[in-house]
Amino acid sequence: MIAVRREKRLYIGATALLLAVTFFFVCFDSGEDRRRYHQHLEQPNETELGTPPVSDGLVTHLPIIEIDTSKDGEYQKIPGKAILDAEMNTVIGVETGENGETDIEAKLRTIETEGEWHDSEGEADLESSILIHIRGNSSRAFDKSNYRIKLTEDGNPLENRKLPLLGMNESADWVLHGPFLDKTLIRNYMWMNLSAEIMGYAPNVRFCELILDGTYMGVYVLMETIEVDEKRVDITEYREGDPVMSYMIHIEPKAELARSIETFSFYTKRMEPERQIEISYPGRQFLTQNVKDYIQEDFSAIENVIYSAEAGSDPNFYVNYLDESSFVDYYIIQEFVGNNDMFQASTYFYKDVRGKLNIGPVWDYNNVLDNYTTVMPAEGLLLAQNGFYSQLMKSERFVDRVISRYRQLRKGILSDDNLRAYIWETEAWLGSAVERNFSVWGYTWDWQQIPMYERRRPDEGSDETYADVNPSSYGEATDNMISYMLRRGAWLDEHIDSLRQYCQTSKNAGTVLY
Repeated sequence: MIAVRREKRLYIGATALLLAVTFFFVCFDSGEDRRRYHQHLEQPNETELGTPPVSDGLVTHLPIIEIDTSKDGEYQKIPGKAILDAEMNTVIGVETGENGETDIEAKLRTIETEGEWHDSEGEADLESSILIHIRGNSSRAFDKSNYRIKLTEDGNPLENRKLPLLGMNESADWVLHGPFLDKTLIRNYMWMNLSAEIMGYAPNVRFCELILDGTYMGVYVLMETIEVDEKRVDITEYREGDPVMSYMIHIEPKAELARSIETFSFYTKRMEPERQIEISYPGRQFLTQNVKDYIQEDFSAIENVIYSAEAGSDPNFYVNYLDESSFVDYYIIQEFVGNNDMFQASTYFYKDVRGKLNIGPVWDYNNVLDNYTTVMPAEGLLLAQNGFYSQLMKSERFVDRVISRYRQLRKGILSDDNLRAYIWETEAWLGSAVERNFSVWGYTWDWQQIPMYERRRPDEGSDETYADVNPSSYGEATDNMISYMLRRGAWLDEHIDSLRQYCQTSKNAGTVLY
């Protein structure tokens, strides 16, 4: 531990230069402007800002978001909280508002001017009416909630209002992610940013501190939602009545019935149990039966090709249907961080009428790098047989591109030095906000004070205990993440070539080589 902390001090001083040089060459190499805004590199830390102002409110170098749900002099209950079964382990329903609402009206204000201290007692930089509800799947049950926010016009909750919150591109739709199981606070922030450097787009993210109905709620990450827009997922806009169309879909365990479709992989049971495909675009106002039928048939046709016998005989079987680079990069990122949600939840695809099927954008890194409730091994090809990849790995062409791209990324963005430095520099930049966050949520350092669905469980049959796998401090949480990340990278460096087992004739015939 002492060696790790000494190494950390040595790295922090050089982090900004290292990251800046790395990301410059990524953008230069690609021939396009893909510069990503990394908040911890762009904005001053507490030391650089100097003495904070005296105030009775919250003073922080992070942006502040305040939400006020008061109505008729009383705070409203925000709908969306999970209803658990008698054993307090399974979500069996979702709370609504007092009158059955799925969203409530509230007010939002931000204090976010860059390069200065932010004081909750000061004037707002942006203000808006909003609709708000608690979002997520299992996270709905957590004490620290995640929120979906839609900005609306004053007095008209049905009319969207677009604003550039915390310096991001203007939109009406936002997510406030409250890191809770992720006690490092940085997984979504870090991997959204790095994924964008690798793939070209991932939702933008900003750290902030949240005050809800006058109560300090800790460190949050404001995130762009995944939506079709020229600055997000840039595909041809749908016009009502179009016979062919661009679309975006995603795999979820709890798809909305009105927006879900049953494609080839669903009715042939190649999809994970209790998963379904939901249409993200076109929006629900355009989801006629004709639109749903078109998307269902088009995506099924692609799935038919992917799951055909040609996967074992023709290394180019997919090239006319899939955007190869997106599938290569997406796999490498998810395999590296051990994201078991791939092809099970939050897995997005989009297809422009002018092009091929892309996988992405990425979404939800809260549980990566061994942050599941059950321990994830640092060794092994964890995802090579998930979804489409079980077929793509039969192609020598695809495997060659994965291995080559992996080796390239490990020399830059995914290098140990770059990743370690990114974590330490972000931790240092967050500064006293970490302590403030755990002044509210610090009870979670004691695994005996949290329910089973919030604990990490030791492997059955191992000598580990709950105390061994649940961190008891912030330093321990970040050290655990770094340790897993370095072990994962080292194993993949040595074994990434073993992906070739899947494109060998003997493997396709049923013999496992490794």
